[in-house]
Amino acid sequence: MIRRPRRTVPATIVGLVLLVAAVVVAISCIQLIAGIPPLVAFRTLAELGRDTTWNDPRVLAAGGILSLVGLVLLACGLLPGRPQVLALAPGDDLTAAGISRRSLARDLTSHARRADGITDARVRVGARTVTVNARTPLRDRSGLPELVRELVTERLDDIDLARPARLRVTVTSDRSA
Repeated sequence: MIRRPRRTVPATIVGLVLLVAAVVVAISCIQLIAGIPPLVAFRTLAELGRDTTWNDPRVLAAGGILSLVGLVLLACGLLPGRPQVLALAPGDDLTAAGISRRSLARDLTSHARRADGITDARVRVGARTVTVNARTPLRDRSGLPELVRELVTERLDDIDLARPARLRVTVTSDRSA
């Protein structure tokens, strides 16, 4: 079970560009019908199109830039994104199950905060790495990273991800205390 994010950014960019182009053309057409000088002079565009050749450097540059933008948007749409749901190890009945990155991060954060001497913790869940950044008001941090690692490892063992995650734990002094 791998749920991938939607590609809303490329779709939004293309949609907004097309919307702006459509609005400009519609305004120009309405102005032309009303007898007002249009925002975009169609006669000037027609003359520009008639006088411009394929070998014109401006046409080649614009074509190259538009091709590059199109390839980038196409790659954004085709390449898979970061999975939002991490697969859990299959049980006895081979049922597929998963946990979202946010849920896992919140759960591991609450377990990391249970360690004595830890005031705050932040957990980032990557594809194969879980990073725990914990804060303590204590000057002597000896033993705290091991304690946080033990608590988070126990919880990761309980959750039983399909791909075991590598755990990184850092404990820093809380400067505000």
